[in-house]
Amino acid sequence: MALPPRLLCQINGNFSVVDPRHEGVNEFDIISYVWGPEVEAYDCAIPGVNWGIKLGRDKLNDIKRLMVSAPMRYLWVDAVCINQTDPTEKSIELSKMYEYYRSASFCHILIDLPKVWNPQEIVDHLRFLDHVLLSTRGSGIASQAVGLTQKMAADLAWWANQNWTFRMNKRKVQAAAIDTEVLNCYSTCIGHVRSVFRNLYFSRVWTFQEMLLGNNITMWGINPERISCLGALGIWMDLAIESEDKAVKLRDWITADRVLNPGGVNAILRIIKEDHESLINLQAQVKGINSARTDIINGGPRWWQQNFKGVSNIFSAVSITPRKCQVNADVFKGLLGVFSGLFSPEEITREMSGDDMGSILLAFFKQLSTKTGYAWTKLAISSRERGEWDWIPVVESYSGLMTTDCFAGVVPLGRLKKNGQAKAWAMTGIDGVPKKYMKIKLIRGRPEFQFVFKGCNCGKDIKTGVFKSEPIPTYDRPRNVGKDETGTILVQCATILGSVMDPGGNVVEYRRRFLRNLQPYWEPNDPNAKLVEWIDRCVSGTNWEHPNSMWYRSHNESMNYRMVDLDSCGTRLANTGTASISCEVCVTACGCSIVAPFSWIFEAITAVEGSFLGKTAVSLDKDNRITLTDGLGLVQVGDIGRTFKLVAFGGDVDSHKTYASGCKSTKRGREVLANVRWPTGRALVREEFTHGITDMARDYGYVENEGAGNLLVCRNQAWGPYRIIGVCIDDYIPSKKRAGEVNIR
Repeated sequence: MALPPRLLCQINGNFSVVDPRHEGVNEFDIISYVWGPEVEAYDCAIPGVNWGIKLGRDKLNDIKRLMVSAPMRYLWVDAVCINQTDPTEKSIELSKMYEYYRSASFCHILIDLPKVWNPQEIVDHLRFLDHVLLSTRGSGIASQAVGLTQKMAADLAWWANQNWTFRMNKRKVQAAAIDTEVLNCYSTCIGHVRSVFRNLYFSRVWTFQEMLLGNNITMWGINPERISCLGALGIWMDLAIESEDKAVKLRDWITADRVLNPGGVNAILRIIKEDHESLINLQAQVKGINSARTDIINGGPRWWQQNFKGVSNIFSAVSITPRKCQVNADVFKGLLGVFSGLFSPEEITREMSGDDMGSILLAFFKQLSTKTGYAWTKLAISSRERGEWDWIPVVESYSGLMTTDCFAGVVPLGRLKKNGQAKAWAMTGIDGVPKKYMKIKLIRGRPEFQFVFKGCNCGKDIKTGVFKSEPIPTYDRPRNVGKDETGTILVQCATILGSVMDPGGNVVEYRRRFLRNLQPYWEPNDPNAKLVEWIDRCVSGTNWEHPNSMWYRSHNESMNYRMVDLDSCGTRLANTGTASISCEVCVTACGCSIVAPFSWIFEAITAVEGSFLGKTAVSLDKDNRITLTDGLGLVQVGDIGRTFKLVAFGGDVDSHKTYASGCKSTKRGREVLANVRWPTGRALVREEFTHGITDMARDYGYVENEGAGNLLVCRNQAWGPYRIIGVCIDDYIPSKKRAGEVNIR
């Protein structure tokens, strides 16, 4: 057992910080909590602490209350057991996080909760819900169902008198002939579970590490009035999985004995479907954390040196819900306990200090690569010249608050050679050369959902007959789109995105994929405005229903919408780190332009047919390790203000231009045919990337990374190493040569 040099001691409500070796301590507990805002250093008046404390007084008092309530005698608390003003001591203690958390007998999670729930009651309620769904058929009056026990009938009556929590008016649910008691039980239980996992505690890097390393983890909810035991963390992890299970069963129960679903039933099913989608992501997060705990427990302190699948899971699990720290460097330091031994105390002081995030990220992945023998890198294509380590992207010109998005799309590139180069398995000799056809600029935007499209023919005259023409309108001022109209406008925007990003494809299938992945959420005034299959239904009977028909020409369209009632999007690409980022997109050949939120544009890129990033956002292997394939790793923090290019290895980049000309010159009602092939074999590259007549000798290829992304590589001479120049979006690009091992500098 590794004893820390200091422990917080509590005897009859009296506190002191002691040296456990002098006290004869043979066991201790440890705590995991969120510091909150740092305060000016003050004297905490605890004997044994002779330096200023920066932890808020209220939080320190909460920890004292916990020690008295639990009760516990010896507790390791980082804020008072580490001299936070001594950088050398902090580095030494930071390197021992694994030892301390694995040596502590119990780990206590302390979270601020305005209201505390008993997890066992939620378990019992969900079990009761299971029994009701199995014992009754259909969704009528469950309390009068044949075979219902007297106890179950009494419980249903109890739920009838509880606060209504389902996201639909209770009278409308009753009118739809759905049992309100069952729905109230379901929505209350999953609401409690989701509120716990949406707590600030689950948005921090340090707490992520601590929940992976702790033994016998117990959760405590605290507020000014009371402190209550929430039970074992494992129970809440299981409840997250149980909640998703109940959403599926409830949906099947409602539809079991129905031939037709009226509008009210469809509205209820739509809400349950939205719950299900969010619970799927929560379940993946929980399973990834449990899998990581298993890897660490079985593998010991150096588990990461031989377990590359486990390392990938850590990066996916920590970034599936972007986490942050008060200090940017702590995003990396907060994982050093998980990667025990990755840095020595001296290396932590030398390599992990300061605010140069590029240097810290480079040092982190360089050290990880060196000690595992795998070349660990990111899909992100931002980089600068660093000699043999050029394949590790770094954060450039970034001064904002960093989140764990910097770990999105981390992949093992291949074996690491002694000279710092990577030995990777790659497809080389790509058939064709890269031709730029689309420009994407990341700009600092406003956290709102605005979509602006200007077709290249916008403002010009278009033929409407033999001798007639009319101007195409330009909408320069945004129009606010409210509640019930939101779905229709979203489908129109998705149609435009499909026409620009995946021209020549099936735009109906495209917008279904795009909007299912985007998961937009808004609350309509009328439930009938947002049904289960709203993507197709809201444009049914309009010209947008079959946009591949002759009338539809995206180059002749213009729109400017601000969706004021769109609350959020369920895609992981829409998070706190990307909320204020927009993209300006321009099809360079024809001039069509789009301005939309970051999440919309990159979901649009990956939703193209044949894009492996768009197949599924999150997947789990047989051991429940997470793999993220949503494209968030294509760019990274620090790229705001930079421009990227989409290139194609096949087709004709001028196809947009020739098609746009046909849209303008062909009168309405007649079909416009594409005379040249649309761009295919897409990849994202940096703006400064060039390919001209002098570059014809370049050899292009791509490194296949299962599940996470393909890295575009090239070399100028047959005898030289390859360099990473971009990220392949498409699953497969034809190659003239067979796959083989290549050196990457």
